[in-house]
Amino acid sequence: MRSSWRSVGGLVVICAAAIGVACGGAREDGGGNIPDAGSGSGGPADSGTPDSGAPDAGPPDAGPPDAGPPDAGADAGAAITPPDLGPDWKFQATAEGLPLKNVMGVSADESGNLFVAGGTAGLFVQRGGQGPFKQYGIADGLHPYGYLNGETAKVLNRPDGSDADPAPSLAATPVISVSGGKGGTVFVGYRGKPNCEDAWHGDQWTVPAQWGDPSVYKSGDADKVTLTADGLSVVHYDIFSGPGVVGDEPVGREKLCSIYRVVYQHDTNYVWFGGNHGFALGKADFAGNPTCNGQLGCAGVLEHVHPAFNDSMGNLVTGDYWGIAVDPFSQGGFHDVWFGGMARTTRFRFGETGGDFWSAQPKTETYVGGNINAPGNAVAKAAYQNRVDVWPDGVEEYDSAGNPTYPTPAQWRAGLDVVSGIATDPADGSVYIASFAHGIRHLSRDGSFIEDLTVSSKKLFGDTVGAIAIDTDGSLWVGYNYEGGISRIHKGGAVEHYANVLGALEKSPVFDIQITPGTPRKVLVAFQNGAVGVYQGK
Repeated sequence: MRSSWRSVGGLVVICAAAIGVACGGAREDGGGNIPDAGSGSGGPADSGTPDSGAPDAGPPDAGPPDAGPPDAGADAGAAITPPDLGPDWKFQATAEGLPLKNVMGVSADESGNLFVAGGTAGLFVQRGGQGPFKQYGIADGLHPYGYLNGETAKVLNRPDGSDADPAPSLAATPVISVSGGKGGTVFVGYRGKPNCEDAWHGDQWTVPAQWGDPSVYKSGDADKVTLTADGLSVVHYDIFSGPGVVGDEPVGREKLCSIYRVVYQHDTNYVWFGGNHGFALGKADFAGNPTCNGQLGCAGVLEHVHPAFNDSMGNLVTGDYWGIAVDPFSQGGFHDVWFGGMARTTRFRFGETGGDFWSAQPKTETYVGGNINAPGNAVAKAAYQNRVDVWPDGVEEYDSAGNPTYPTPAQWRAGLDVVSGIATDPADGSVYIASFAHGIRHLSRDGSFIEDLTVSSKKLFGDTVGAIAIDTDGSLWVGYNYEGGISRIHKGGAVEHYANVLGALEKSPVFDIQITPGTPRKVLVAFQNGAVGVYQGK
């Protein structure tokens, strides 16, 4: 079915009527800074283009091949023997309690506690950065599922605010991302259950009994985990919009469920979530509210935005935002944030708009179906120019005359960016964008091309990159999705490849590299096969 058209605030917006993917998000009257809990603020009547309940236009797994943790019992009985690379490196593996085949991410909080996203095995914590890792799971408070509220709770005859999944399992919703916060705190992202994005069928034409299975559409999302003396204290971010928040989806919407990247923005109250469908913003000091039901004043999260585009079949293409990096340049104390996904990347103008999430949204999303150069279309043109096709698929959204042009599904699928990570250079604000398929592309802060870092340019060991990070000296750390382990590209061009010295870890996927906050800094590398590398050299 072709897409339908409607007018929102004087702008023409296209949304797929049957097979398209979502678009738009709620916004808040009078400014979009995250409201204080209990403020009760709501969204306006026309609050952005509605999200379709149809399947994604993109591949179901647009991220890395086999990016999800395998069965927890894979290679049971094996052990990782870490390499010895001298005093600058410390490797911790199965002997320290880390799980085989499940090390998806690693991070440190501001007090030096180390956290590992352990996939189906849960969250692993090394207090003080010393000693063995301790494993935590659902029985310890991890909460990879949301809550039943309002009409849904009534239909299921369950208490308001009760758990959406009566039988949760990390095998179904593994821990896949971590970002350390203030001392004793970490933000944890989960993978949702299969088809979680499309399991919610709520709209103004259905009845509650047809809304779908809440244990699926409310699976995944994220937690704030705080260490206690003998365990964990957990607050869940239920990343959805409830009834009355989005004007065109009055009963609510459920689209984000798998959180591939989490980034806590130090020295702020912001935590950023990159998900399967778009990205969202959370309050780092959120205290939790199981009965909030997705209302802006008490949810602790604003969702969602995506640099999507339309194809020739009426699909709105978006998905899999693995790349998140804070722009280093302050704008009145606020910062823009880069997000990169399956098909497009954007510099989300959060700093430019003074920390107003919903004012920044149209600077990424606004679309018009007519001439992009026509008077009155300046906002749409700026938004179009802010949706970066990092490795171009050959079909622009608008032709040279300014008229819309839509790629066919075959065209855009052949040109997917499949971004795996983003790192910003504090020296000049330029950005390195890594891909699971294309290596790394270096762009200026305005998105213009600088250079390619690839095997052919003699900068990379392989072009299937799983993670990147900028070190404090400006060097770029690179982790590979397949063979190669890690590399370090120094300012000036010198390159160190570690592949031949990593032993059993040389063929391990690396999906996360992080630089610790504070001094002395450490470089943390997550080897999926079952190890964490900690580098403290120069």
